[in-house]
Amino acid sequence: MANFTSDDLAFTGYSQTVNSDNTEIVYVDKTEEFEVVSFCNQFLEKYKVPQTKASFQKVESFLQHSILEHQVYKEELLDWIASNWIKI
Repeated sequence: MANFTSDDLAFTGYSQTVNSDNTEIVYVDKTEEFEVVSFCNQFLEKYKVPQTKASFQKVESFLQHSILEHQVYKEELLDWIASNWIKI
């Protein structure tokens, strides 16, 4: 499983949160550092894309994409990023 950390994030300014290992979260708060790291690692594992820092940061940048600005549902975020992985 991908095990990137907050040190691997490309963006800054996320709020700090208490770590939670609940992988069954339905919503993703894209402003919370821990949730972004967790989501990015889960995407890398689920979709079997290269397990690299560049891929981790690509997922992170997709989360910040203007099209997804109001999207918070984890599964919809995962699907959209997977569908657009090669396109963008």
